[in-house]
This record gives sequence, C-alpha cells and structure tokens, in this order.
Amino acid sequence: MAELPSRDDILKFVAEHSGKVGKREISRAFRLNGSDRIALKRLLREMAAEGLLEGARKSGMRVQGDLPNVCVIRVTGRDQENHLMARALRDGNVMDAPDAPLITIIEPGGRGRVNRSAQLVSPGDTALGRLTKLDKNRYEARIIRKLGGAQGQVIGVIRHRPDGAWVVPVNRQERRDYRAREGADGLAEDTLVKAEKTSATRNGTGAVKITETFGSAASPHAFSLIAIAEQNLPIDFPDEAMAQADTAHPEAIDRSARTDLRDIPFVTIDPADARDHDDAVYAEPDTDPDNQGGYIVWVAIADVAAYVTPDTPMDKEARKRGNSVYMPDRVVPMLPERLSNDLCSLREGEDRPCMAVCMRFDAQGKKRGHKFVRAMMRSTAKLSYQQAQGIFDTNPAGVSGEAPERNGLENILGSLWQAYQLMAQAREARAPLIIDKPERRIEMNDKGAITRIYIPPRLEAHRLIEEMMIAANVCAAETLEQRQVPLLFRVHDAPPPERLHALADFIQPLGVRLDLGQPVVPLLFNRIMVKAREGAHYPTICEAVLRTQSQAVYTPENIGHFGLNLGRYAHFTSPIRRYADLIVHRALIRALKLGNDGLTDGEVEELPAIAEAVSATERRAMIAERTAADRYLSAFMSDQIGDCFKGQISGVSRAGLFVKLDDTGADGLVPISRLGAERFFVDDDKLSLVGGTSGTVFRIGQPVEIRLMEATPLQGGLLFSLEDYASFPNMKGRKVRRGPATSRRAPSRKSRQITRKTSRK
Repeated sequence: MAELPSRDDILKFVAEHSGKVGKREISRAFRLNGSDRIALKRLLREMAAEGLLEGARKSGMRVQGDLPNVCVIRVTGRDQENHLMARALRDGNVMDAPDAPLITIIEPGGRGRVNRSAQLVSPGDTALGRLTKLDKNRYEARIIRKLGGAQGQVIGVIRHRPDGAWVVPVNRQERRDYRAREGADGLAEDTLVKAEKTSATRNGTGAVKITETFGSAASPHAFSLIAIAEQNLPIDFPDEAMAQADTAHPEAIDRSARTDLRDIPFVTIDPADARDHDDAVYAEPDTDPDNQGGYIVWVAIADVAAYVTPDTPMDKEARKRGNSVYMPDRVVPMLPERLSNDLCSLREGEDRPCMAVCMRFDAQGKKRGHKFVRAMMRSTAKLSYQQAQGIFDTNPAGVSGEAPERNGLENILGSLWQAYQLMAQAREARAPLIIDKPERRIEMNDKGAITRIYIPPRLEAHRLIEEMMIAANVCAAETLEQRQVPLLFRVHDAPPPERLHALADFIQPLGVRLDLGQPVVPLLFNRIMVKAREGAHYPTICEAVLRTQSQAVYTPENIGHFGLNLGRYAHFTSPIRRYADLIVHRALIRALKLGNDGLTDGEVEELPAIAEAVSATERRAMIAERTAADRYLSAFMSDQIGDCFKGQISGVSRAGLFVKLDDTGADGLVPISRLGAERFFVDDDKLSLVGGTSGTVFRIGQPVEIRLMEATPLQGGLLFSLEDYASFPNMKGRKVRRGPATSRRAPSRKSRQITRKTSRK
C-alpha cells in the first residue's frame, strides 16, 4: 500500500498542474492503486468539505480561490499596453478586490485560435471565457461567446444620418456606432449623450436607448463631462446629504472636551490654487535637556469626523464617492462644498476643530514619541509652496537661526525648516524608493481652453510638508496597532519575483546589472537608477523600474509599505478628500476615547468591504483624471497635425508603440502598421517590441522623434508616425523571448503586383 499524499502535497499539485485535475490525475501522480484510491477519494471529499478544494467533475478540481477553467467574466477596460482586461463574476458580482485575479483577454490575432465572437467584446460586456492560469493571480482568457452587456452603457455624440439618429461612441475601444432607437427626438447634432445598449437590429447593427444628455460636445467642458459619465462618477449630492451639510454649524462642536491649541501659530502650506486646507504644521525646538538639538513638530488635520458621523446620509455619500476627483477644469468633491471649502477647511484666522499629533524628534531626525489630541486650532497664515520656498531661499541666514531679529512668520518657517532638516536625515537613512517621474499640470482659463502645460518645480517646501505628513501617517498606524483597534492600512507590496527577473533581463543589455541574490528593498532600485543616471538609458531604466513596482492599496491587513520602506503606514492627513483617512480618524477617536463619534462595531466588521470600495474608487478616479486630461491634450494639439515632436516610448503592445511627448506629456500611439511590413513580437518582459526579421528593438523609455498624424479629442486619441526608425538598435542574430506576434505578414509578391495595378487604374 502506497503512502497517501498529504493535504499540502495535493494542494501544491492542483495549484501547479496546468490541465484538468481529478482523482485519476492525482492517483497517477502519486502512484496510487486499488484501495489507495478509495482512501484518496475520502480525503478529497474531506478537503472539499473543509473548503480547501472546489470544482466539478467535468472541469476538474482547483485550489479554493482559483478560478474554474471556464468562467463568466466581465470586461473592465484596457491596460497600459491596450490589452482587454476582465474580472471574474461570482454570484453575479465582479471580483474586483485588490487581490482578486486579473484576466487578460486573448483577442483575435493573438496566440492560438480564438472564436470570432471575441471581436464583439468591449469594456462593460459579459462573456464566457476559457481560462489559462499564468501564476497565482493572473489568467488569460479566450472568449467562448459573448453573453451580453450587463453594464452596456455607451457615451457618445448624436449624428443625424439619412436613416435616422446614431450614437457615435467616444470610447476608443468601442468598435461600432449605434442606432438610437429611443430618446433621440429633438436632440441636436453633436449632443453628448449616455445610452444603454439594447438588442441588435435585424441587420446586426447595435441599437441603444438614450437615457441622459450632457449638452453639446463642442462645449469647452465636455471632456470632463465625458470622463465623469464613463466612470459613473456621482456629481450631485442627494438632498438628505445636502440638508445635513447645510445644517452643520461650528457651534455644535463641544469645545470643552477638546485641547485648546489656538495659541500655537500653525500655518497651512498648499498649492496656490487650493480651496480646501486639510493640514497645518508647526515646529519648535525641544526644551527637554534629554533631547538636545531635537524638535517638536505638530501636525493638525481637519476634524471631518466631527461633522460626518457614521451611517448618516453624508457619510453614505462620502463612502460611495471614496475620494475627490481632480480634473483640469473642475473637482468632483467627496464632501459638499459647505464642508470641504468652509467648515472643515483650516482657514487662516478662523477657529477650527482638528485632530492633531505632537511628535518629538531627536537631533538625528529619529522620532522619540508622539501623542494625539482632539483640539481646536487657528491657522496663523495661509501660504503657497512658492511663498514658503521664497522665504527659505531669500533668508537663508534667518532660516538657520543666525540672523538678528526676524518677524513672526520667518521665525515660524525657520523652525519648520530646521525640523525638516532633521527629518530629512532620517529619511535618507531609511532610503525610500526614489523614482524621477515629473508630473505635468494643465492650466486652463475661464473658457475651458488650455493656456499652458508645465512641470511645476519640485521645491523643498513640497518635501517639507510631504515628510511631516508621512510622519503623521506613521504615528496613526502605530497608535492603532498598539491599541489593537482595526484600521485601514495603506500598503504597498514588494515587486513579485517574475517582474524582478524580467527587469534584470531587460536592463542587462543596457549596461546595468540587477543582482537577484540581494534582499529586495527600495535601496536596491535606487542604486540601479544612480548607476544609470549618467548614461543614455536613464529614462528607459526609470520607466522599467517604475513598471516593476506593485500598486498601493487599502486593506485591514498590514504588509507594510515597500515604496516608503515603512513597516506600518496609514492615510490620516486628508479626510476632506479621502474616505480612508476619515475611517482612520474614527479609529483614533475610538482607540483614544476622544468622543462618541468614533469607529462603530458595524464599521469594524465592514472594514474589508470598505477597503475594497475605496481602493476601487481610487482606481476609478485615476482613470477619470487621466482620460479627461488625454482629451484636453488631444484638443490642444489638434491644430498641430503634421508637426514633429520629441518623446519617449511609454509602452509597447500588439497595437504598436505608446509614446509620451516631452513637452506636453500627451500620450499617443504609433500603430503597428506604421512600423513596417515585418512581424513584430512583444518580448516576454512586456517592455520591448522586437522586429521578427530585422531584429529592431523598441524599448520603453527610449527617446523618439515622431510626427503627429491625427488627433481625435472626443476619444482622447493621438496617432503618430515614427520619424527616426533607422536609429533604433537591433538584436538580429540574438535569441529573443518572443511573445505573441503583433503584425500582419509582409504582403506577397503577387499581392504587391495587384496593388500596383489597382493604383494605376
């Protein structure tokens, strides 16, 4: 009688086996016969009852949590490489938690034979897919058939044609126009609409029912409205929430239960155009003889929890929104303006309720202790980053404390500067991940036209506020962990091993080596970029390192923050615009017994769901902000067709090269058809596109010169052609880890002859 495999052995076999797994396959793998198979059958039943295994007779068994071989999926959009992405449906709900499996759809022209119905799948559609597991949380799907459009909405513009009204989608992924069956009466040409997909017409044309209009697509603010509609961002607050905001008054705050900090000269330092002020700061030398050279730093944060209490209409709406969304011409706020710009905003010279943390740092910038209080404060001054930096720059002697008498504001900023210098030492010793990726800002006038696109200078004033906010966030996480009160951590996982191996292979030909035997810490990547800084491939390597990193999310389970190199981290400093911060405030109120409006038992039970929700709304906001900016940039460049620009390759895919322009930051595509007739392959690391015949290599981060061929503002699209094709390196004769082919084969001699004859006619 053979030895029966253990539960762990079976789970490992099922997880690693690529095909169907049943009792027969397990018996063969572990060489079980006769009575051994009876015992195995009993063991498998026990494991299924315990929830370790699941599956069916036809599809085979799988580890609990794995997806079945055939699964109902919903198409959610496209990734940076333009691949269609999907999520599995379970009990009718989309599995979109941060750790839920990601599914890449193999489209026609990709690997293997694919049902032609895959051509009909677009974002929002539901389909039946055959899955292939790539690793723990990644799958590929081949579409078996489309099941429908459970979220089949279309955002588009009205076009009147001889056969009636049509809706032309503004989403680039939509493959066709739709006949407007209902709701189009009286709508003018170019009216921007939202419509629901209905059944197809007799000739197979898609049809829609118009459900909402947004005015003319020619409006200067149409591009933000499109992004809002695409992501279903809530704009108007419910009447109940507005009534709650309108009736909120500072007089209702119980000041007797709060620490009075109004004598501390806090200052707010924000962007020049900021309308809400979440945070204020203050610092002073520590007079404790045991902490010579140390500083005390105060960070005061708007006490949103005093006005937005659990399970009220305003709280429900804030949770639904998750965060504020910032677009070039507007903000879609998480809270009504009465709160975000007034009662909760730390306005200059006005009393405000706050949650404050007092931190003590030693002369090396190491935190020696902290304490949270619920208080009343009054901001002494409202400064922009530029104003604060101007004082730092023009009064260096005063800031260092060597000048004669200074005015009050200079004294305040001088102490802040000194405290920051200490904290910066500790930051350097901690060695967080440093990636040089400047962010551009779009400046617009009152008419909605872009006046300039620029990269704001990265000032020390920015770093000062950033460092103090990070310290306050760490204090919040530490306090709640010590008090054993549940909270939402902001976590950032280390890069997965497969990305590290891909990065090592990618940068080695560029003259930089990644030693995979070293501990995976942020300093490892910082050293790579320092080595690459003097070389021509620095932008390429920066982009590759950035793509290697995981995505930060919210979760009740702490795994640390890799990028910041911190063991515990929470978001505490922006409750006006992030619901996760409001949850952390309530957790602190509960932990420190600072009021009866803290985190409730019901919220504690719901923390996993809240974490999933705010992580999802954060991703939704990022998509909306990016697509709105893309459309404004496309409109800005629409009168520059034919002009040449410099940029960098920001992505590669079977569609072609994605290019980001140096001056404006606009993104566009060089279609695969404009790279030549040869077949191209996406390298397995998904960081390179390689010509199958010439061996020409296009890598992310490479500088390129391109010509603008087409701009479609409503879709946010730019099409380029490559001007300096011959300057790219080639790998001809070298082994390339090839992914799927991306381009058609070169036309045959016969087809070229036919083409020439046709053109002559």
